[in-house]
Amino acid sequence: MLSIRELRDRAVIRPIKRAVEDQLLDLPGVTGVDIGARTRAGSRLREQVIVVSVARKRPRDVLGRDGCVPAELFGIPTDVVEEQALLQHIHRSSEEPLRWPTRTIGSDGGPGCPLRAVRGGSGLAPCRSVRLEAGEYRRIGTLGVLVAGDSAEPMGLTTFDVGCLDDAWSVGDRMAEPESGQVHAELARAALSGRVDAAAVRVVPGLTASPEVGRLGPVTGHARAYPGEPVRKHGFGTGLTDGVVTSVDATIRVDHGAALGVRVLREQIRITTDRPHFCGPGDAGAAVVDPSGRLLGLHVAGAEGGVVGYATPIGDVLSELDVRLHPRFQPLGV
Repeated sequence: MLSIRELRDRAVIRPIKRAVEDQLLDLPGVTGVDIGARTRAGSRLREQVIVVSVARKRPRDVLGRDGCVPAELFGIPTDVVEEQALLQHIHRSSEEPLRWPTRTIGSDGGPGCPLRAVRGGSGLAPCRSVRLEAGEYRRIGTLGVLVAGDSAEPMGLTTFDVGCLDDAWSVGDRMAEPESGQVHAELARAALSGRVDAAAVRVVPGLTASPEVGRLGPVTGHARAYPGEPVRKHGFGTGLTDGVVTSVDATIRVDHGAALGVRVLREQIRITTDRPHFCGPGDAGAAVVDPSGRLLGLHVAGAEGGVVGYATPIGDVLSELDVRLHPRFQPLGV
């Protein structure tokens, strides 16, 4: 948990960080800008600084004076760390069966069995493929949590990169559950902006929508995250994991591929863990909740190794997609 002094120091640094982050993002190799504790020899100090992430640290004489991160900005010290946010979907050749070989929360009978309930924490895969250098691939991520728009019909949240793939997406694109291969949703709306990477898919009429989110149980509401808060998530890739919010000020550069290019997401939630991992491929779109079951964010990316994850604040997601948490579990068409 951060002390009152650390929180106060972050409040002082925040407007300065926002003012200089574009300048820092333009430097060679910079992948993100955040506020956090200075580290020395792997140890965390209590001093709060502007943290600049780079893909790889390089000597100052190689970068040159204009390519180096300044030691301080407007009196605020900086700290450079190696970290890069990567989108966390799974790619599978379009020639392979969509069915995933292991059973996860979200399907009721394993591969090939009919899907009986659509719920958060389950897999989600667009039926169309995406073109990569090595060929055509299907993309698999997570359906995070149920929401609703103007009507009461259930929709599920996921990320833009999972639900939309590229710039050729359109409303009505079909989605399948990876274990059963059954079409269970279609794309309803999406947003890829400076703060939000998200999409909403409409559940196919006739299927039951469950309020459960994997092994997290039902969502009890939503709230803002704060540094030091313990959190959990259930994703299709790594299942149930836990971590701690270390920042709500992370600005990250994320590569969406040739069609969409590198995008900047601002003021994201940064989560770390002392376990082997918090996230991994297939977790994009997973719901991140607090100990009371309140939804805090939508998992969008993670650093290599999976001990660091990034989530978009749920308030921004709900606002940009114009949806709300689904009020209750109900059979569709009833």
